[in-house]
Amino acid sequence: MAVEWTIAELEPAQIDLVHEAEQTLHSDVVMAYSPTRWGTVDPDAVGESLTPVELEPSEIEYLQGLEQKVGGVLVAYRLAVD
Repeated sequence: MAVEWTIAELEPAQIDLVHEAEQTLHSDVVMAYSPTRWGTVDPDAVGESLTPVELEPSEIEYLQGLEQKVGGVLVAYRLAVD
């Protein structure tokens, strides 16, 4: 069975953690994804205006710790401005 991705459904406390990550990492957006049988995330749509932020090893560890708390994969993005 192939694993697809969808936007994670988060509780209010988990959303607060994601907002904290945005500020801590100085990113525009942190998205939370969770695996699903049927994907709803279109990688081409995300790629049009958001680019992943390059993170230091300590920042990656920080996100990995939050991933356990939200039960999904977190990706920090910067908004591409033309």
